[in-house]
Amino acid sequence: MTLNLVKFEPGTFIEITDTMKGFRKLAVVTDGGDMYFDAADKTATPFPIYEALEPQSVGNSLSWGLELADKNPAEHKQFGELHTRLVESGADTLTVNRALYWAVQNHIYDYSRAFAAGKAASGEVAASRTMMDNIIARGANA
Repeated sequence: MTLNLVKFEPGTFIEITDTMKGFRKLAVVTDGGDMYFDAADKTATPFPIYEALEPQSVGNSLSWGLELADKNPAEHKQFGELHTRLVESGADTLTVNRALYWAVQNHIYDYSRAFAAGKAASGEVAASRTMMDNIIARGANA
């Protein structure tokens, strides 16, 4: 396993393998470009972007929207409307972007379905972080 760090454009999203459960997750690249956040709470810890986790740049909501504007204007309109509703929902930035990314990947711009997918993805990350926190806590108490 290679632990070489990989750099990405700060503020963009990457898809990366979760270290605890092995699923692919959407995360945002930190200002330094070689770490990521997968949770939006104020206590979230950034993690290094290791090559072994097969990180892939996926852009951001602006790039997704622009690509749709070029390739499928009808979907771009639906994407824009979905984006507005998701932002107005009050959900955290990662959940909103997970919902938007799901919508773009599946070409489904239904608010309920996209929001549910974003919440489910964020829930999966939260469960993985809880698992990691429990392992760390057990190690600290050993």
